[in-house]
Amino acid sequence: MSAPAIDAPLAPVVELVPAKPRLTPRRKTQLLIAALALCSGVVTAIGITGYPIRFGDEGVYVAQAWAIPNLGALAHYTYWYDHPPLGWVQMSMWFELTRGLQRWSDNTVMAGREFMVVVRMVTAALLFVLARRMGLRSGWAALAVALFVFSPLAVHYGRMVLLDNIALAWLLASFVLALSPRRRWGAAVGAAVCFAITVTTKETLAIAAPALAYALWRHYHGAGNREYAGVSFAVVFVMSVSLYPLFAAVKSELLPGVGHVSLWEAIEWQLSARAGSGSILDPGSDVRRLVDTWLELDLLLPVGGVFATAALVFVPKWRPVVVLVVAQLLMLARGGYVPAMYVVTVLPFLALALAAVADLGYSRVTNWYAEKQWRVTALATVALLVAMPIAATALARTWPATLQRQFTLDEDRPEREAVAWIAANVARDALVVTESELWLDLLNAGFDAEHNVWVYKVDSDPGVATDIGTWTAIDYLALSAATISAQSAATMPWVFTAIDHAEVLATFGEGATAVTVMRVVHTVS
Repeated sequence: MSAPAIDAPLAPVVELVPAKPRLTPRRKTQLLIAALALCSGVVTAIGITGYPIRFGDEGVYVAQAWAIPNLGALAHYTYWYDHPPLGWVQMSMWFELTRGLQRWSDNTVMAGREFMVVVRMVTAALLFVLARRMGLRSGWAALAVALFVFSPLAVHYGRMVLLDNIALAWLLASFVLALSPRRRWGAAVGAAVCFAITVTTKETLAIAAPALAYALWRHYHGAGNREYAGVSFAVVFVMSVSLYPLFAAVKSELLPGVGHVSLWEAIEWQLSARAGSGSILDPGSDVRRLVDTWLELDLLLPVGGVFATAALVFVPKWRPVVVLVVAQLLMLARGGYVPAMYVVTVLPFLALALAAVADLGYSRVTNWYAEKQWRVTALATVALLVAMPIAATALARTWPATLQRQFTLDEDRPEREAVAWIAANVARDALVVTESELWLDLLNAGFDAEHNVWVYKVDSDPGVATDIGTWTAIDYLALSAATISAQSAATMPWVFTAIDHAEVLATFGEGATAVTVMRVVHTVS
């Protein structure tokens, strides 16, 4: 006989509430990279139209980028292979995609600086990825990026339209690929392509080749494809870079000849024809004054980074960074020509070195504490407690004040005022000799290429000299203080003869930022 059924209570109905999605570590890293890149863009962009004052190279690169779609040439004057063209080719693509030169028609250098903001954002993102692949934890990798982004020295040059800034992003990309965790053959090839783009953007970054090759070779240690990846890297890099001399050869401009420029002569000019900057030990030398200028902007990153690099000699995985920094320092000390922007490409690696030393020091302290080695722990803790306030004090006294000036100064106002004055007061059929950074602005103001001549070309380009005929053809001069003070009749005979026969019409700004407009008096006494 079966037992009577008992009414069982109904199970309570549980309403399923979907769990809140959690951020995965990968997503957190992506958000951190985006935040660092955005921070880099903001810091670079604030006050970029006023500081620093634009200078010649910026105008040259922007005008050459303009020439590609508008003239179908690599330069607005004769391209003479002084630098490989890939840097301003990239910038020209940005201008075409964003209509940058149309938006900045009366201040065209700022269209190039707009591109630099994007480049620095990419650089910040790549620096974080590289720091992580070098073994830094996320916090210390973010510190490396912050040191680079907020360094007044990096901000100063990072805003300028420089081939070095563009090449730096590609250099970091090549290191990121060379240190790919999966150590695949394709990553090595990608590193070679990126490094080839680096060198054909700014040829001087070929100095990073030993450091990059060493990083690749060391990282692929134990991988079955190590030799294959290394050989592929070398072959792909050489073949890619060879396209540049092949281009010159196709144009019959590889070797010197009558009536044409050549790549060979340009290489000779870069290596030996330019006057050296002197010894860094000589207080009166150009290179010493340049280094002093760098240190006035930022003492922590250059000096602290060099000392941190020296400490990393004893850490094998960081030796590629050591090799790169040492190579840059040796080139600085060799006594050859050193341009003002030379420091650009070493700054992120100095930031990496500082963050690496901080990470290693913190790890040692925590490990010692966990192992109860109280004496060593106490010593290391005291060292950190002493070093950190000193570094923080140095930052607090220099970086905020310098950054505030960089965010608020309007050093470029004289350049803008000079262009506006010329556009309002000079006839369009007058021959105006001007600085390269004003050339495209005046072209947009209605002065065609026959009546708007870059000052450097007057005495250096035979074609321009033929078109002008004599210095008496010059009607107006619009020159910066740098040109007037740094050049002479020995280097620019026609220009300085015109200056000797000119009257000053207007001067905008004062001191090193001044721009002077002069009218040439053609009457002969």
